[in-house]
Amino acid sequence: MSINKFTTNQIASLIVIAFSIFYLILAFQIPEYALPRPVDSDLFPKVLGFFMLLLGILLFFEKDDETSEKEEVEEEEEKLPWYRTGGGEIAVTILSVIAYILLLEIVGFVLTTVLFIFGLTWFYGYKRFVVNGIVSVVIGFGFYMILTRGLGVYLPPGILGF
Repeated sequence: MSINKFTTNQIASLIVIAFSIFYLILAFQIPEYALPRPVDSDLFPKVLGFFMLLLGILLFFEKDDETSEKEEVEEEEEKLPWYRTGGGEIAVTILSVIAYILLLEIVGFVLTTVLFIFGLTWFYGYKRFVVNGIVSVVIGFGFYMILTRGLGVYLPPGILGF
């Protein structure tokens, strides 16, 4: 099989597989903690590396989309505003993450997280605003409680004061 016969998925999978092998090599170099613990600091990187390797292997055998479907998608994207195309949605997501990072210290973790989750789910088409708001608030407060009370991580209180 020459390089010209590789599909886009196969080329991407080879890159993912190579990166995951490199990542696993580094993960196995993380020193173990001196005292015995059920979960050590090297467990998560190793699990993540193996999952990435597995997904890379599965991607290698995944079929590419038919070219006619790609042409239809491209024609549909030409009719959409820039922020609704594939690249536009990525740009909006990246800008949202940058705004989240910049506002985190000022506004606070809970409020910034709630606005971030609500805003992106609304942007990507979820229109049930009450459910979206409830889920955003539960996730924001839930993560805050887990991180501050459960794990002892300091999070910026912001304008809400907690």
